[in-house]
Amino acid sequence: MIILLFARVAFLAYSVFAVLPSPYNLKMDAVNTRYILRWAWNRSLTNYSISFTTKYVFSNEEQDLTCYKVKCIRITEMSCDFSDVLRYSSTYVLAVTAVGMGQRSNFSRLYFVPDVDAALGPPTHVKLEPGDDMVNVNFREPMTEENTSMSSVLHAKVYFRLQYWEKKHPGKKHEKDIDTTETTLSSLKPWTEYCLHVNAFSLVEEWNKTSPYTQPQCFRTRGKGHPPVWQVLLALLACVSVIVLTYMYYQKKVKFSEYTFPSRILPNTQGHTSLFLPWEESFAVTSVVAASVEQTSPHQQVQVKDRGVVEAEHDSGFSSGFTGQ
Repeated sequence: MIILLFARVAFLAYSVFAVLPSPYNLKMDAVNTRYILRWAWNRSLTNYSISFTTKYVFSNEEQDLTCYKVKCIRITEMSCDFSDVLRYSSTYVLAVTAVGMGQRSNFSRLYFVPDVDAALGPPTHVKLEPGDDMVNVNFREPMTEENTSMSSVLHAKVYFRLQYWEKKHPGKKHEKDIDTTETTLSSLKPWTEYCLHVNAFSLVEEWNKTSPYTQPQCFRTRGKGHPPVWQVLLALLACVSVIVLTYMYYQKKVKFSEYTFPSRILPNTQGHTSLFLPWEESFAVTSVVAASVEQTSPHQQVQVKDRGVVEAEHDSGFSSGFTGQ
């Protein structure tokens, strides 16, 4: 009896401690009608894979477990897209649980009201058409996931604010509020570079929604007639500078090439005999020359030989005199 009671207590304790931790830090990433639930879970708590299941229900039916509908089943990612099942003007309870090795965590819940919690996205497809002292601007208002305008689900008018400024003076911004997706900014400075961005906002009695601004886009006005004189002079000066620098570089290259000789045409002094040779080597060279000339004719041989004897006698006498000294 005692053993059976101990076994039951141990099983109950194991069941309690074996429950998986619940997901935490639930957040809804909601822009226009895109609704993505995200959460966190510490995977280092287990040595096996964990999956997640999400459900949703209208807030007034939260206590009735039979009313919950499953959205994502046994997914490994820690996010679930609810965009196609939630209506903009309703209130919901979203729930997520962790599942693994036959165990399940308790559900973590998040209350979500789309028309209150969802942010308004910025306009899209901004196009600029600059002209003389002006620019035409057109864009698309924020859109739903079904590619319809957000004004249709807000049940309210959507307005737009354009901010524009000279690129060299970003701190001096001008604003223009409109209720259409197309307008013209006039009275701009000619031949000047401007930048522009636009956002959307809705003035509803219960809440105000304002979108972020779009990325700035820059353009240059043209103006009537010719561009300013200083711009013409600046362009002319730039062209002249390029021509002068190119000419100077070419001249320098030509002069450098005149005083630079390729190594293949430089004289090679390694194979030549020095003019200041010992007297014995000079005599040997004379003998070699005589020997090479001997091959011409018998008459020339006699002349060359006689000259060789005379040269030999002179060399011998000079050598003897030098020795005697």
